[in-house]
Amino acid sequence: MKRSCLALSLCAVMLHAAAPFQPGKDPKIRILVDKVMQPTERWVSKEWMVKETADAGFNVFSPRKGHDRPAEVRLVTEWCQKYGIYHMPWMRGTLTAPETDAAKGRRIVWANGTEQPLWSVNSDEFWDWTTKLIVSYAKLSAENPALMGVFLDYENYAPRKCGNLYSLSYDDLILAAFAKKQGQPIPELPFGGRAKWLKDEGLHEAFEAFQVNHWRERCRKLRQQVDALSPDFQFCIYPAPGTPFMVRACYPEWSTKRAPIILGDPWVYGRPSAFLPQATALKANQSKLQTAMKIPQAANIPFVYAGGIDPVVTGADAEFSGKNAVMISDCTDGYWIFYEGPKYKTTHKDYWKWFTWANKAIKEQRWAAWHEPRETPEDGLLTVFDQATGEGRFLPPAVPTEPVTFPKAVMRRSNFLAVAATAGEAIEIGLQHVPVGRYPDILNWRVQTPANELLAEGSVPFGKRGVLRVVPKKTGMYLVALSAGACAYSVQSTNVPATLVSTRGGMSFIYAVDRLYFHVPDGAKSFRIDLRTAGVETARVDLFGPGGK
Repeated sequence: MKRSCLALSLCAVMLHAAAPFQPGKDPKIRILVDKVMQPTERWVSKEWMVKETADAGFNVFSPRKGHDRPAEVRLVTEWCQKYGIYHMPWMRGTLTAPETDAAKGRRIVWANGTEQPLWSVNSDEFWDWTTKLIVSYAKLSAENPALMGVFLDYENYAPRKCGNLYSLSYDDLILAAFAKKQGQPIPELPFGGRAKWLKDEGLHEAFEAFQVNHWRERCRKLRQQVDALSPDFQFCIYPAPGTPFMVRACYPEWSTKRAPIILGDPWVYGRPSAFLPQATALKANQSKLQTAMKIPQAANIPFVYAGGIDPVVTGADAEFSGKNAVMISDCTDGYWIFYEGPKYKTTHKDYWKWFTWANKAIKEQRWAAWHEPRETPEDGLLTVFDQATGEGRFLPPAVPTEPVTFPKAVMRRSNFLAVAATAGEAIEIGLQHVPVGRYPDILNWRVQTPANELLAEGSVPFGKRGVLRVVPKKTGMYLVALSAGACAYSVQSTNVPATLVSTRGGMSFIYAVDRLYFHVPDGAKSFRIDLRTAGVETARVDLFGPGGK
C-alpha cells in the first residue's frame, strides 16, 4: 500500500465522527501529550487546557495523567468534542509487578537472564489490566467519537531495563506452555541459562514462533473486543518503528483499514546533536524518518506514521521544534509532542508560539516553511565554553607537537575537542565512524571559535574513515564538536595539540577505552572522577599515577 493512501486513511477516520463533532478536513495528525499545563492544576485536566490545545492548532489532546480516572476521561472527551478535536488517553503499556512470590515466574525475563519487576507480556495479569482499560475507552468512543483511541507507551521505565518492551520473555509461564505444546519437559534452569539451552537444543526458533503467536492471539482478541464496540478506535503505539512485540503482534493485529495503527516515532525529538545548525539537523531528522518508515511499509499494513518532538532534549529549542514539526509532517502523516521541559508561566509561551505557527503552516500545506531562515540566534557551542574551565585555561602549547596517534577511545553522543592551532597552518584530525546496532547515523563535525564563529563543518560517511581539515586565519584555540547520533566514532590522529573537553554533561564513551590522561595541579589535595552508566551496562575505571602504576 502506498503511503499516499495511508494519509488518506487517517483523513477518512478523522472525518467519520458523527455530527455535531466536526474536527476538520486536514489529513495530518497533531498530537499533544501534555506535561506542561497539567502540573499547574495538580495533574488534573481542565477545560482551559483543551481549549488552548485546540486554539494552537493541535487536533488530538492526550493528557499525561488521568487515564485511570473514568470520570475525568469522559469529561476530557466532552471538552474535546466541544472544541472540535480528539481525545486520546495516554497510558503506559506496562504493568508493575511485585518483587515477591506473588508474581514469581510471571515477571518479564530477558534473554541475558535479567528479571524486571513488570508483569510478563505472557501473563493474564498484564492482559486483564490492559483489556479492562482499553475496552472502557472503546465503550466511551462508541458513545462519543471524540475519543479516537489510546496512546500506549512501551518505553521501559522499570529498574534493570534491557531495552524497550517487549522482546521475547523467558518466564516460567511461557516456558511451561511451550514445553506442553512440544510434549517434552524443560529442565529447571537459571534465568541466564534459558535462552542458551533453547538454542543448544535447537528449540529456540520454535519457542520464538510459539511466543509471537501467543502475543498475536492476545492482541487479536483485544482488537475484536474493541471492534465490537467502536471499529474506528485507533491504537497509537510508541516507540516506533517498534519492538518485536509491536512489530510482530501489534502491527498485524491492531491495524485495520478502518482504523490504521498510529506509530509514534521518538528518534527525531530534537537535533541529532546540540551543536548541529538547524538546517543540517532538520535534514538529518528527515533522513531518520524516511529510514524508520521502511519497517511498517515492509509489513504491508495500514499505518499512520507520526514523528515525535520533546522540548526537554538537547537542542530542541522553541524555533527548532516548530520547524521540526513542519518537516516531520512534510514527510510523514503528522507529528506528536511529548510536551515536557517548558514551564507554563515562563518558557511555555515561546514553544506555544512556534507550535501554533507550525500547525498553521501544516494545515495550509506550506511545506517550505521548515526551510525558512532561522529567526532566533543559535548558540549551541557557547554553553560548552561556559561549562568547561573557561577560555583562559585553554592555552596553546609554547612549542608545536608532531602528529600523534590517539589511544583507542570510542566515543558516543556529543563530545568536544579543544585544539591549539597556528594561523595559516592546517588542522588535520583523523576520524573513524563506528556503527552501533542498526542505527543509521553518520558522524558530523563542526569547528568553531570561542565566539561561536563557524570555521568549517562536515561529515564522515557510515563506517568510513575521514579527515577533518581546516586552515585557521588566526592563532589560538578552537573547539571541534563531534556527534554521530546513536552511532559511535573515534579520534584516530591529530597534527595539532588537542584535548577532550569535559563539560557538565561529561564525556561519553562506549566499549573499552585504552587510556585517558588528565592534569592534576600541584598542591591539589584531592580530585574526583564521576562515572555514569546506562541501562544494564557496567563500567570500571583503573586509575594510574604519573609513573604508570
